[in-house]
Amino acid sequence: MTVNCPSCNQPIEIPRTAAPTPTQPPPVPPQPPTPIYAMQGVQDLLEVYPDKVTITPKGILGFLNKGLGTKSIPFTSITAIRFRKADLVSGYLQFTILGGIESRGGGFAAASDENTFMFRGGNDVNQRASEIKEYIEAKVEDMRIPRQTTTTLGLSEELQKLATLKAQGVLSESEFDAAKKRLLS
Repeated sequence: MTVNCPSCNQPIEIPRTAAPTPTQPPPVPPQPPTPIYAMQGVQDLLEVYPDKVTITPKGILGFLNKGLGTKSIPFTSITAIRFRKADLVSGYLQFTILGGIESRGGGFAAASDENTFMFRGGNDVNQRASEIKEYIEAKVEDMRIPRQTTTTLGLSEELQKLATLKAQGVLSESEFDAAKKRLLS
């Protein structure tokens, strides 16, 4: 851009500066999935997702009984859930998994079982634990039901297709009879 100097009236070239370009915001990292249920227990945190349950030890008691790290149990691995209501002693949800050896020594043995979540409290806590158990059992059952992936034509529709092909001359009488016999057997 050219302007005249105010004192000498000579043209002066003023370099153009590039307009600031808008900066792109940094990409947003994917967020971890939000649990459907979360429940703080005696020594760990239970989180339930659409396809799995996780048990994360918390505090000194959790570390001493279960060590570090989150135990993730896919619903497809769960074969049974044992539920004991909390009363004078802690309640628990114990997950039996394929190939696993769950503890059978009651509440004391369950405390160190990595597939067990222990909790304390009254009726509201028991109700919450029961709700979680029912949700997981329904999901496990739903995953066991075989899904029909393709739709097949009914017998009458198949016979109708064969009759149309015969009427159009695509199938001979003997081909039609053979195909019909295969369908009906």
